[in-house]
Amino acid sequence: MNQTNLINASLLAAMVISLTTIIYSTIGLHHLTGSPSYINYDVINSPALQQELQSGVGLVTTDGGWGPPSSNQKRHDDIKILAFTDKGYLPIANVWYNRLTVLGYKEHYIVAHDEKSYRIFQKLNYRVLDAIIEDPEHDRPIKGFWKQIMAARLHLTMELLRNGTHLLVTDVDNVFSRYVPLYGFLDEGYDVFHAYEMRYPTYIFDEMGFVVCSGHQFLRSSPGTLRFMELMENRCKGDKCDDQVVYNEVFWRELNIEWDGDGPTHDGALRLTGNNTENDGLLVESATGRSRTTNHTIKIWDRDFAWRLAGGIPEMCPSLNNWVGMPTKVELKDRNVIDGNGGFCG
Repeated sequence: MNQTNLINASLLAAMVISLTTIIYSTIGLHHLTGSPSYINYDVINSPALQQELQSGVGLVTTDGGWGPPSSNQKRHDDIKILAFTDKGYLPIANVWYNRLTVLGYKEHYIVAHDEKSYRIFQKLNYRVLDAIIEDPEHDRPIKGFWKQIMAARLHLTMELLRNGTHLLVTDVDNVFSRYVPLYGFLDEGYDVFHAYEMRYPTYIFDEMGFVVCSGHQFLRSSPGTLRFMELMENRCKGDKCDDQVVYNEVFWRELNIEWDGDGPTHDGALRLTGNNTENDGLLVESATGRSRTTNHTIKIWDRDFAWRLAGGIPEMCPSLNNWVGMPTKVELKDRNVIDGNGGFCG
């Protein structure tokens, strides 16, 4: 079997596995959604169900339970979901794409960093964009190639935002649990939605109390968002940067955020406690505010809605209202078949 056929066979096997596990997990969520594509909003927001649901992070999210869009324009706005991959993540990218398809999404795209990946997904008739890295520094995987990927992600994000496209930028190994219509984020009215990260970069976490995640965020194409992203561009002008560091440097050093009510780190803030020192002390609750520098509005999703913690820790799994899971420090081989809550929290 030649290399091309081997790759295609691997992708086909991954597709079968992903579709099978997705179908079973989606059936398991029918009491919440009614179908893979549509949410029963009254059920999800009912006080009785909220009381029954349990979450290992200390709260049950109510995000993502909105009804129809406020106007036809919102439904037809250009919104794209972007996940980035190179040839090393092809099977995972395939699982990601098919999972979102089964959940009901029709606006998700794989962004390929090499010609090989681009051609393969084109042949599969997937929605695919290219952000080709011309001289990949594979011999320097962290300080070279990885930073090239992060810079390419940032530059394409900025290009599409300038063209009027609203974006959900997400990591290709993030696992979506249910369908949440993206127009709801436009209806909420904030310019930028962030997810909580773990502790990286640690020097900012230690100083400020939390960091946001560059690997899962919703960005409205608005003047305020563009001003925010221009600050990002100023710190990442070349072909290599660590966008996780850049986002948090800008977030904490330049935005001068005025929080609505108490800030996220107020004395009574809900924090995780447990046996895992990497998770201890992490914030949980949502927060909103506005940048005095750019005038863009900000929302940080609660950790039940956008779940990110270290390792397989069932005692801290999110509720069934969870939208996306971002488990960290998981073996690459395990991410091939991870299946939402079923992967760690079945």
